[in-house]
Amino acid sequence: MSASQLEATAEAVAKADVELDVEAEAETLKPIPKVRLYNKIHIVGFDANARFAAQALSSVDRLPPVQLLTHNIQSMKTWREEGKAVTVYNIKGVPLTTRAVPCPEYIGRQFAQRWERPPILHNIIVSTVTGAVIPSLAALSHSIDRRTTVCLVTPGLGLMEQLNETLFTDPASRPNYVLCHSDHRFSRVSSYQYSIKHIPGKLLLHAVARDDEDVDLDRRTSEGLGRQHTNHMMKLLSKSGDLAAIPLCWEVFLRQKLPGMVFMSLADSLSVILGCRFGQIRDSSHIMEFWDRLLEETLLIIESLPEFQKYPDLLGFFTRESFPKKLKRKLELQKPQYSQWISMIRKAKMPPVDVTNGYFVRRAQELGMRHALNSQVIALVKGRQAGRYKELQMDIPLGLQPYFQDYDKVGGGQPRDDPILDNEIDF
Repeated sequence: MSASQLEATAEAVAKADVELDVEAEAETLKPIPKVRLYNKIHIVGFDANARFAAQALSSVDRLPPVQLLTHNIQSMKTWREEGKAVTVYNIKGVPLTTRAVPCPEYIGRQFAQRWERPPILHNIIVSTVTGAVIPSLAALSHSIDRRTTVCLVTPGLGLMEQLNETLFTDPASRPNYVLCHSDHRFSRVSSYQYSIKHIPGKLLLHAVARDDEDVDLDRRTSEGLGRQHTNHMMKLLSKSGDLAAIPLCWEVFLRQKLPGMVFMSLADSLSVILGCRFGQIRDSSHIMEFWDRLLEETLLIIESLPEFQKYPDLLGFFTRESFPKKLKRKLELQKPQYSQWISMIRKAKMPPVDVTNGYFVRRAQELGMRHALNSQVIALVKGRQAGRYKELQMDIPLGLQPYFQDYDKVGGGQPRDDPILDNEIDF
């Protein structure tokens, strides 16, 4: 969809979803108090989206300097070496802009063990590997309450629910959330950490309404206060034309987010399980048979989502025969490549399977639907990660004598340092 189509669809859905309560009298409703809003933005993480956001927002006049927060000490060491700035190149490697950013602040154990209560962080963008999100926000938890807005830039969905279940368990004091889907595309520039090649895209945003109430606030007031915080975060992001931020209602946001999640839940998970290129998935009839069955299960879950039941045009994108063909065409185009998930597994990092396949399992459980294949995929991916972690802990490759033409790239008898797979992972 183009930007104009997105905005038109969002407006149509929003209008269709409005119900007027003719019995409510405006004069009986108390006005929502105005909250004090702050412009300082902190960014948790150091991946390409995080660095690009820091660079883009640093160009906005009258905004305080954006502060990167990192749990990777290496990013602090290289900041001075690479000019204390983020440089953006186009896809041909021509430099476009260089903008200074403050030195990243470390948020490891030392931050979590501060004796004094740190100040509240009002606007937090989270863009890092999924497994680092909960530990990072746990270190910042004393600086987070209902005055905080957390913008989650993740490859999947369900991380907000995990945060609420494990970290922010009190509904009245948990932060506000803005979910984000970035279709900006990036690649590395040589071995530099602070430089990125960029193909412009959009930053699609959805503000999640609060659903809590306590002795001091009724639900309407709580939602109204939370809306002020999330709207402010989206306005801050919209101030940068480079980010191209677009607010969307939930149904349209979900329609834009799910296609990439479906592809990852198929291609990336199978690539990790088999330790192979995308092309080896596409060329095997047996693997593609499993692909079709896994896709069928996932599409049945999507077709049953209550969000789409009133919007057949949005649901139709997934139910038409063209959608499975598009996924296979995308797999075909990426045949020579390896999944980035394999790079993560080789370093014993958990890929985002819990926010891709795991999201579909969660929704299936809510709907009372089958999810056996997605659950099996999650178990196998986590099994590969656990095996690789044990292998690295032992510091002994488990496959010292690999089989002839052993194509499994996850670990074992493969070389310890593969230039294709073992590029530094951005955190």
